[in-house]
Amino acid sequence: MLWKLPEIKVAVETLFYIGPYPVSNGLLMTWLVILVILAIGFLSIRNMQLIPGRLQNTIEWMVEAIIGLCESVAGRERGRKFFPLVASIFFFVLLGNYMELIPGVDSIGTQAPGAHPVLGVFLLGNQGDKLIPWVRPPSSDLNMTIGLALVSVVVTQWYGFATLGFREHVSRYINFKNGPMGLAVGFLEAFTEAARIISFSFRLFGNIFGGDVLLIVMAFLIPFVGPIPFYFLETFVGFIQAVVFAGLTLIFLTLGTTSHSTHGEIHAGGEQASLS
Repeated sequence: MLWKLPEIKVAVETLFYIGPYPVSNGLLMTWLVILVILAIGFLSIRNMQLIPGRLQNTIEWMVEAIIGLCESVAGRERGRKFFPLVASIFFFVLLGNYMELIPGVDSIGTQAPGAHPVLGVFLLGNQGDKLIPWVRPPSSDLNMTIGLALVSVVVTQWYGFATLGFREHVSRYINFKNGPMGLAVGFLEAFTEAARIISFSFRLFGNIFGGDVLLIVMAFLIPFVGPIPFYFLETFVGFIQAVVFAGLTLIFLTLGTTSHSTHGEIHAGGEQASLS
């Protein structure tokens, strides 16, 4: 067999060490994504004008759209508090997802000892060759998606304690007033909070890693032109995953900072309106 597909691994590969800390190809791309976001932010505000240019106009439009979404879901005051986290997650996940569409990502790297020559994303020869890519999309690293999910859940809990107070927030999970049913509901609420970490991380990881493998396989089956139709699909999937992750974080932040009394008032108001 002339063409051999590079070995596909779920785990990221370590490229080098900084002291005792390993630096993987996924972590390296994460740093690059952060630098790109900082560079775009700096360029967009470096020379702000009353009549904005293309970059400033695009950034302002995206920021206004996210602020509008936050305020429509959480209200003006809470929405503006949640905006920095929601916007940061959206831009980071979006840009990280689109990194897989750049030629060379996951296909340019270091060959394992004894590997045959590399041509594009392909390996030549009949041996079990291996290519260690220098960079891979951040969202295809399960460590990163789990870390991002933990940030979302922990910040939600922090806002819950800061907004509702310790006693009312803990009563979501430990409630003796309603007897066994209240305890059961509290247990389910706590289990749901923990399950969000799994659902957040594996949803994002599965979609991006699967799309990354799809592009590589199609390039193997039909060189150069095979992946082209799937680039449009991955562009759409990358955007949707960023919207879903940021949007669910916003919803959970809103629910986590809404008191039980407010839920009761809204429910009672809805019943009274329906009766009238």
